[in-house]
Amino acid sequence: MKQITDHVFIFTSVVQQLNSVVIIDDDYLVIVDPGFFPGEIASIRNFLQPYENSSRSRLLILTHSHFDHIAGVPYFPGYAVVTSSMWDKSNEQRAIRQLEKFDTEFYVDRPWEQGKFPVVNTLYAMQHQETLGPFHFFHTPGHTDDSMSFIYKNVLCVGDYLSSLEFPFINASVSDYNKTLQLITELVHDSSITTLLSQHGPPACTNEILTRIDSAHAYIDELFHLVETAQHQDDIWSDVLAEANSLSYQGRPIPLGLKSAHERNLKTMWAEYHHSLNLSSIPER
Repeated sequence: MKQITDHVFIFTSVVQQLNSVVIIDDDYLVIVDPGFFPGEIASIRNFLQPYENSSRSRLLILTHSHFDHIAGVPYFPGYAVVTSSMWDKSNEQRAIRQLEKFDTEFYVDRPWEQGKFPVVNTLYAMQHQETLGPFHFFHTPGHTDDSMSFIYKNVLCVGDYLSSLEFPFINASVSDYNKTLQLITELVHDSSITTLLSQHGPPACTNEILTRIDSAHAYIDELFHLVETAQHQDDIWSDVLAEANSLSYQGRPIPLGLKSAHERNLKTMWAEYHHSLNLSSIPER
């Protein structure tokens, strides 16, 4: 556990350095994306127990519907679930299947039978720019269609954006991802943000926040330039993919374990670019 501010703490899983954020406010007790392994979740539960009293409303905020972010939801039945109003139930179902595949492959023992993971029952479906107590929520699609960020005091929690460990993971839309980066930039400038919490890896403070934003833009711009050049040169998909695999991020090669995400980003960029030209978006093999 690491304390970020007087009220904000993070618990980091051994899986993908997933951060579960805990906020202990005078009126609210909040967990963000609780996970991942049962022992890790038990540590969060033990930490919270002394603060669970009738004077604090208990919230469980989910930044989006990926399996690593929802794994701990059933362990906190007394907490009201908060999601984006754009919460993707179909993606949630895929995430549950992914979680059960992970658990059965690696023999993770959770307190329910296979095929019976409880669904997410949202109590507060937050609209864009809606507030709940001291929390100000924003729709931030691009990583997923249902991604959501929020501000608490001078801390901005952005889900799976702007991690120091990974390039942008664009599972929904390049256009939306760019708009979200622009929104985050505006929030940092306009809301006196001093700390940015990504759900993977260490937080960022002050100038590092803008550095991460610049790195994300640079990566997306490189993909766009590659696809645009390929279109002008009439390159086939295999040529484009080979060129993409030579790209780096923040001066480092794309890690082997993240190459599939990198290729998925390229396919998304390829499809959106060709759609904008009213051309076939199916990569040639």
